[in-house]
Amino acid sequence: MPLLALALAVGTAGMAMSADLTGSEWRPSFIVASELPGENRMVVEFKPGGEISGNGGCNHFFGSYTISGDAIKIGPLMSTRMGCPGTIRLEGTFLGVLQAASTFEQDGTKLVLFDASGTKLAQFVRSDQD
Repeated sequence: MPLLALALAVGTAGMAMSADLTGSEWRPSFIVASELPGENRMVVEFKPGGEISGNGGCNHFFGSYTISGDAIKIGPLMSTRMGCPGTIRLEGTFLGVLQAASTFEQDGTKLVLFDASGTKLAQFVRSDQD
């Protein structure tokens, strides 16, 4: 029995390591309560050292993130302040969703963010294929 428990613990630790988002770039395919336009410039990049940056569709943003297991904390986020008619509301939702994320699941080229109650906030597809 103790060997089985040890094997489970090692296996779980290995899965957490594979969910490292460092160096990856993602484009949203779903954002809660928002219709995504067919062509959008939204992207988020998880950089080394806990830095995050991207484009909300109009403005560039940057900030920090931390990951512990499947828990994620993004923000605070700062952004440029250009005005882009027709995209500013969606951009605000996008940045709000990132900062509201509490947990995540990553499976290959799919990343899903959830809030503290487990509600799906957003889904992303990986855009930096190797």
